[in-house]
Amino acid sequence: MTSKYQRRVVLALSALALLVTGCGGGDEPPASVPDGAAAPADGEAAGAELFDTDFGQVCRGTGQPRAAEYVAGPGVHPILVMRSEDGTEYHGGIATLPEGWGAQWPDLERTELVACARRVSATPVEVCEGYADEDTGAEWSVQTHDVVYDYEVRVARTAEVLGRSTFEVDAGPCPMISTYTQGDPQPVPYYPGVGDGEFELFVRPFVTGS
Repeated sequence: MTSKYQRRVVLALSALALLVTGCGGGDEPPASVPDGAAAPADGEAAGAELFDTDFGQVCRGTGQPRAAEYVAGPGVHPILVMRSEDGTEYHGGIATLPEGWGAQWPDLERTELVACARRVSATPVEVCEGYADEDTGAEWSVQTHDVVYDYEVRVARTAEVLGRSTFEVDAGPCPMISTYTQGDPQPVPYYPGVGDGEFELFVRPFVTGS
C-alpha cells in the first residue's frame, strides 16, 4: 500500500522531471564557433566590452569570436593594428588611415581584420646626445636603430592569414623629441616605425576588397 507521504514524493519528483525537460534544451545544438576562433572564456559575458588586448590572440593564431564577420569583397573592412616586440605579447598600435578604415575603442566589435606588426631585428646605428628634462633635470642619450618588421593581415574571427609583408626601416636622423622615465635604459633605444603611407598601401587591398 502506498502511503500519502510516498504519493507526495512521487508527485514532487514528477514535477521536477517536467521542469528539467522544459528548461534543459537538450535537443538544441550548441552555438557554433567559426573555424579557428576560440570559444568565449568561462564567465565571459557575451555583451562585455571588447578591448584591444582581446585581439592579441588573433596575432598568435587564435580567432576572436566576438569580432565582426569578414566576408571578402568590395567595401570597407575595419582593421585593428596590434604591435609586438617579440611575437608573444601584442598591444594596440596607432596608424593614420583613411576615414572609416581603422577599428577603434569603444567600437571594437566592428573589427573584421587585424594587422599584426612584429619587430624581428634591430641594428644599432648612432648614439644621439643632448636630451634633457628641464623640470626634473634628467639628461639622457638615444640609441637609434635600423629595424626590420614583419606584418601580417589576419581575419579577426578566425586568425586566418590573408597577407604578409616585410618592411626595412632605416634609423634616419636623431629624433627631435624623446622621453625618459627613471629606470629606462641608457641610452634610450629608438626604433623608427613603418611610414603611414607604406602601411596604407599594404593593407588597402584587404580593407577595401579591391
